[in-house]
Amino acid sequence: MNETKRLNPKWRERLKQIGKEAFQKEEMLTLGFWKPSLKGTNFDKAKEQLEKTLDKLSSSRDELNNLLTQIKDAKDVEKIISEIRLRRIQKVKIKREEQRIEKKAQKDLRTQKDKNRRLITPPFLGRGVSGKLNYEGGDEKRRNELKLPAIKDLSDMSKLIEVKENKIAWLCYHREVSSCDHYYRFSIPKRDGSSRIISAPKTYLKNVQGWINSAILSAIDPESEATAFRKEKNIIDNASPHCNQGLVIRVDLKDFFFSITFHRVRGFFESLGYNSGISSVFALLCTDSDRKRVTYRTKDWFVSEGLRRLPQGASTSPALSNLIARKLDRRVRGFLGSVDKDWVYSRYADDLVLSHPSPDFPVGKVLRGLKYIIKDEGFLVNDKKTAIMRNPNRQVITGLLVNDAKPRIPRTYLKKVRAMMHQADLVFQKGKTPENIHEIKGRLSFINMVMPEHVKKISNKYKWLLD
Repeated sequence: MNETKRLNPKWRERLKQIGKEAFQKEEMLTLGFWKPSLKGTNFDKAKEQLEKTLDKLSSSRDELNNLLTQIKDAKDVEKIISEIRLRRIQKVKIKREEQRIEKKAQKDLRTQKDKNRRLITPPFLGRGVSGKLNYEGGDEKRRNELKLPAIKDLSDMSKLIEVKENKIAWLCYHREVSSCDHYYRFSIPKRDGSSRIISAPKTYLKNVQGWINSAILSAIDPESEATAFRKEKNIIDNASPHCNQGLVIRVDLKDFFFSITFHRVRGFFESLGYNSGISSVFALLCTDSDRKRVTYRTKDWFVSEGLRRLPQGASTSPALSNLIARKLDRRVRGFLGSVDKDWVYSRYADDLVLSHPSPDFPVGKVLRGLKYIIKDEGFLVNDKKTAIMRNPNRQVITGLLVNDAKPRIPRTYLKKVRAMMHQADLVFQKGKTPENIHEIKGRLSFINMVMPEHVKKISNKYKWLLD
């Protein structure tokens, strides 16, 4: 049977490969509708050549189609660029966010480090007191000689006194106007009718001052002439060297505690071998300025008045005054020795006492030299209280008579106490308790310290003294 000739089933694909005209001729040739005349040419060879040509044409068309596709894609260049730009922007945003997070972490770390640094070595503690906050240096050799604790910053101090660094900074920070006051302030009357301001530290500051006293100040001895504010020393030790002398001179220092300012206290701690930074902290903890209470918008404020100085009532003030006055004591002692070796000198807080065996010794040169030294050491003489007492006239030192071989209490004082005791006894006989019983016992304790034999004579007479 004859083979049925059909149209190429893949005619669409073939049409694309060789083109319309070539496809038509190919199909006509296949279906037998066209028989080309191939005179002088081998038909099979021609057909082979045609197929090669058609293959090349098909390959060319494929290349052309690829180029057309690329051309078509090239028309979307802006879209591609836009997508590339968008990806790049997104990448930059991600990188910037990473950098931002890293910078913030580094900043937070620096801030925390700076906060810790400021907490341990505060660079500012108030106006007028922050000029030497350097926590490096110091004299370690000097500090070791005195056997003082090694403290270079607030961290060292915090470990020793068991108070946090921020609490120490809060206690020593100087504020011109503050909503809190670290002292209880009250006034007591003086003999001349004026009042004396007493500043008693509150609990936190009192504890810190107590540590400074015990760990640092108590390790240093004042000059032997200083008899006040010392263990096992009292007014008797101050008066005894001047007993039975021909001439006694008493010189009073004006505003003794108040003349010892913040800068002098800081300098004292530096002289112990501490750096200027921690010395400033110590000085701030031991000094304060007068403060006035002001009410503004229903709230109390404490306004600083004047310079920071040793407050009367602070537990560190007595020891600091003795230690800062050491040079004064040495200079007075040396000066008197250069004038005459028989001069005797002692100091009880702000009372300087000089004595000489001769009642006729000229005192003009002595007083001038003494006044110069006192001024040069940063103190002032209260001229109104300067007393020159020659034997056999009455000679009184810190309330004790020194005309005889031993100090004794003036008779006027003894009579006053006896009168108080007699009135109290009358009250007791009525079955009541006198209001001034504690004052009487306090005065008797003072008498017993100086003249114990006198107290023994009267103690048996008043049985209520034994209660």
